[in-house]
Amino acid sequence: MRHEIKSRLSPAEVPGLRARLQAVMTRDPHARADGTYDIHSVYLDTPSRRALTEKQVGMPVRHKYRVRYYNDNRDFFRLERKSKVGSLCDKVGCSLTREEAERLMAGDMDWMARDDRPLLREVFLRNRAELLAPSVQVHYTREAYIYGPGNVRVTLDSCIRTGLWDPDFLDISQPRIRTQGDDFVLLEVKFDAYLPEIIRDITCCHCRPMGFSKFESCHSFD
Repeated sequence: MRHEIKSRLSPAEVPGLRARLQAVMTRDPHARADGTYDIHSVYLDTPSRRALTEKQVGMPVRHKYRVRYYNDNRDFFRLERKSKVGSLCDKVGCSLTREEAERLMAGDMDWMARDDRPLLREVFLRNRAELLAPSVQVHYTREAYIYGPGNVRVTLDSCIRTGLWDPDFLDISQPRIRTQGDDFVLLEVKFDAYLPEIIRDITCCHCRPMGFSKFESCHSFD
């Protein structure tokens, strides 16, 4: 389980923070030359929007399921379950082939019952019990930094967008709508047992803890 602190930054705060992060932390090795990468996700939910409701009422224990890919690489997908227990977060996942991702997006989950990956069987059972299915798209650009002690990861997320629901979220030509303006960047600080003092000093003046959710924000366009 990991700690997670979120905060909204004004664009004016980002250059100074970025300079301090780059002086101490390492860029995510999977990023592009400019230090960023794009994340494309589809979150699964029930017809009654259980995951969304649990987020809105602040349930102390909740789970969200999603399928995601990075940049324009539609040959590598991840199925993930992100869990929240109080102030702690946990994430488990497994890889999907493009064919598997496409079948899941189309609502075909029968094949999961015969798969030996526990997370796939879990999603299959949730589909059968609660009609869990693709619900909302979330797209954004991320700039990420890592620091070994404390297993720290600091990210700056911007350009949060959603797509009017279409099972083929792989289509990069599909219209995507900004859910927020250009007036903020989302800072997230994630760490294990402790946050090293040097990282705390860099980020503390920017950390005004808040509960902003990209998942919830994108639901506003349902």
